[in-house]
Amino acid sequence: MKNLIKYYYDLLIYEYKKKDDKFLFTINNIEYEFVIFLGNPNTLIEIYNLLISNNVYCHEILVNKDNSIITYYENKMYLLLKKNNNNNDLIILNDIINYDRFIKIEENINWKNLWQEKIDYYEYQINQLGIKYKILRESFGYYVGLCENAIVLLNYINEKKIKKHITHRRIEVDQKKENFHNPLNIIVDNITRDIAEYIKINIINEKIDDNIILNYLYYINLDQNEYILLFARLLYPSYYFDEYDKIIQDIIPEEKINLIIKKNTHYEMFLKNVYDIIKMKCNFPQIEWLESK
Repeated sequence: MKNLIKYYYDLLIYEYKKKDDKFLFTINNIEYEFVIFLGNPNTLIEIYNLLISNNVYCHEILVNKDNSIITYYENKMYLLLKKNNNNNDLIILNDIINYDRFIKIEENINWKNLWQEKIDYYEYQINQLGIKYKILRESFGYYVGLCENAIVLLNYINEKKIKKHITHRRIEVDQKKENFHNPLNIIVDNITRDIAEYIKINIINEKIDDNIILNYLYYINLDQNEYILLFARLLYPSYYFDEYDKIIQDIIPEEKINLIIKKNTHYEMFLKNVYDIIKMKCNFPQIEWLESK
């Protein structure tokens, strides 16, 4: 590894640590990360250039001696990140608002098709594997119902009027700013993506008081389409499907999903409170099961 980094990047390292598929080392008090890359390099370059042109900080992607961001190691694509700002503080909602920069891109995102395709995939999978996973099979219908509610709400959105922002693929529980600034985690979407993911993961894991979020949502300024998109995203149970995927891949035991399931009543009441707030701020579609709570 030392010889590879020296050859491709002309960086002299004396020691490094390996963590999963990452190689970590420090030079002159600056941390570097040689990390496996599974995506499309051209797409990453477009995103990275977008960040740079909009003066949005992210970890620097270094090019190698061949003027490429990709270096092959053991027949896999890797790239080298230079962390000029390596902050281990946890992100808060204000970090999201300050980071998610508006950009002028005309391309529309069809969330309805994306979510429907995911549901179709999960329904097919659970039908094939349901006998093996009793808890998933018994809980699955409830979360598909939330997905279907979310998709119905998307019918009330004018996608052409949804503004695009620099956002993140995933917001994780106890996420550090270091990971928040990783360009591999950046995509183009609407700001409601990051807001909803931050809220869901922190409410489900009891990392933040409901009233803090509700107070924030009371004062946040979104337009009609964004309020609907935000609530649809809060309905969409990504937190469940993230655990579902880990179970199917044998990363965690199936019983772990019970930690999510037992939060259903609490999260429904949270959704009811959010629903009541948003109805005061815009002409919001009626959701009967929340009206009856």
